[in-house]
Amino acid sequence: MTQVPDRRPVGNQSVPPAKECDPMTGSVAAATQGLRRLVADSPAMSLLRADLLPVTAAVLGTILDNPPVTMDVAEFLERADDALDQLRDMGVDAPQTAQAYLTGWIGQGLLVRQSGQARLETVRLSSSALDALDFLRRLENPQSTVTSSRLATVTTLLERLARAANPSREDRIADLKAQRDAIDAEIARAEDGRFTVLDDDTARERLAEIVRLAGQIPADFTKVSADLELLNHDLRQQIISSTGTRGDVLDEVFAGVDLIERSDAGRTFTAFHDLLNHAEASAALDESVDEILDRPWARDLPVRDREFLRRLLGVLQDDAEEIRRVMTGLSRSLHRFVETHEYREYRRLAAMVATARAHLTSLTATHRPTASTGYHLPATSLAISTIAAWKLNNPDDSRTVAPVTEVPPGELDLAALREQVRASEIDFDELRRAMAATARQLSVFSLADVLERFPCHQGLASVVGLLVLAEGLCRGPGGCTRSRQTEALSWQTSSETVRAMTVPRYIISMVPPEWSSHVPAF
Repeated sequence: MTQVPDRRPVGNQSVPPAKECDPMTGSVAAATQGLRRLVADSPAMSLLRADLLPVTAAVLGTILDNPPVTMDVAEFLERADDALDQLRDMGVDAPQTAQAYLTGWIGQGLLVRQSGQARLETVRLSSSALDALDFLRRLENPQSTVTSSRLATVTTLLERLARAANPSREDRIADLKAQRDAIDAEIARAEDGRFTVLDDDTARERLAEIVRLAGQIPADFTKVSADLELLNHDLRQQIISSTGTRGDVLDEVFAGVDLIERSDAGRTFTAFHDLLNHAEASAALDESVDEILDRPWARDLPVRDREFLRRLLGVLQDDAEEIRRVMTGLSRSLHRFVETHEYREYRRLAAMVATARAHLTSLTATHRPTASTGYHLPATSLAISTIAAWKLNNPDDSRTVAPVTEVPPGELDLAALREQVRASEIDFDELRRAMAATARQLSVFSLADVLERFPCHQGLASVVGLLVLAEGLCRGPGGCTRSRQTEALSWQTSSETVRAMTVPRYIISMVPPEWSSHVPAF
């Protein structure tokens, strides 16, 4: 089940504890309500009651929980595709692609997607997924008996806690002298050759307990990361919701206090990080692992556990550095959130939301939420068609099959070039000569008179050219007036279809004399 960190005082800020109710205590009704919320909201419970529980647990557990790691999305998808193919070969029903399953697992809260180094997206198991996988692993491999190693571990931890928490100086001195006497007696027995070596069964039992406890440490890193992100969210929420210009949390951030580092989770992780990176402690851990795995009774240890112990120090150091980067990033982000006064914009938005909610609350007294407003909101839509209507693109259809032949350059033909230019552009020279010839025949004429005597060789382009020339005559040299009357201008397309359009009637009485002798520029 998802662990929610207890909110304790951060710096000088007293954060009230979360109002959590243990579903297994109190009245039956309260316990039932609590368990209902747990079943509905916990990602771990959604995994445990999923139809594809074996597939999901096997894929996620094999790829990301052996031990818990953070992996690039591309690498995860590749390994997930291979795993799904193996399951399908066994007859397991896994209809979706790895990408589709990844999207679903992220949406269910089983995976956490983050931005890693070099801006690559990474995924890791969420704390809820780790809880669910650990629960399944304990069901698969139950602890059938009460082992002496587990009892010895509990007893040793209790004795150490009692000694460390005892404030009495006399008790501390007496305890240290007792330890010294016990060590001296053990040294004397060792010098005489009178010491006892653990039998193989007890050694294997204690090693299995050590592997079990060590296997929980990498999973704890994921929960620490989730706790730090929750703490960062709570601190930002306190800054936004605090009244007045300043608040206790805001004052401490302005004063340079690292609230995340000084939190319970931050202090606990910092102590663990310092111990893990201590040179002598790390070397001692490596030597102990090598020495234990070389013992004859350790050869029966499963290969998975042997590899886990050999990689334990490296895995812990990598995970610790990742958590350190997360903690540093969150601290810098929180300081930047305050120093750039970004929190003021969020306060303004929070005030606007609160005002809108207050208005809505007052409106509910006079307006029903289901009452018609008379406004129709058009919704966007997506055209859906069958896949049978799709036409696949074949690259070979656009590939040239015939060999490419080289054609030698020919001589330039000015007449042919003139025809190409004439076909691609409006032949204003021809239109000017046509208008000048019409002016010699008629003292006053219109564009329809020009087209009656000189049909359009370029179709619509010729009509557009005549309109441009007539408009130019109205503004410049020549005699031309645009009347309020209209006339129809017709032309014939390349397919011998007659088209017509209605345009203003231009009354032309004179054209520039040079239009009569206008020749092409070639």
